Amino acid sequence: MNVTITPKINSSISLKVLNKPHHLFVGRCNLLDEVLHEENIILNNDGKSQVNATIRMNVEGPVYITCVKVLDQVSDGEGAYPTFVEGGVGYNYVVFNVTAAYGKGFDFYVQINGYSLEESEEDIFR
Repeated sequence: MNVTITPKINSSISLKVLNKPHHLFVGRCNLLDEVLHEENIILNNDGKSQVNATIRMNVEGPVYITCVKVLDQVSDGEGAYPTFVEGGVGYNYVVFNVTAAYGKGFDFYVQINGYSLEESEEDIFR
């Protein structure tokens, strides 16, 4: 869809819908962080409803999340929209909402990075 609005003065505004995936990034990823959890979340829709979901992902153990990546695997712009709710950086869980278009499902790859809060034996005896 292209829309061009031309006012009476010598200027114009052009709008274009981009067919891009809808990703969500929370926090700042560091190369030294480990992958605490990764998962594919896929929900199909029969085409007769709209899917809205609240997804909570917990990471076991005392950990500190530094970043969360929710990557839309539908790359043509037809995927669902994730939005951050709570948790994430500094916690051991993250909650996000997903809203899909009518008749569509969703397909996300979620990666949670961070580090363990447990002291290793090396750290204790130094």
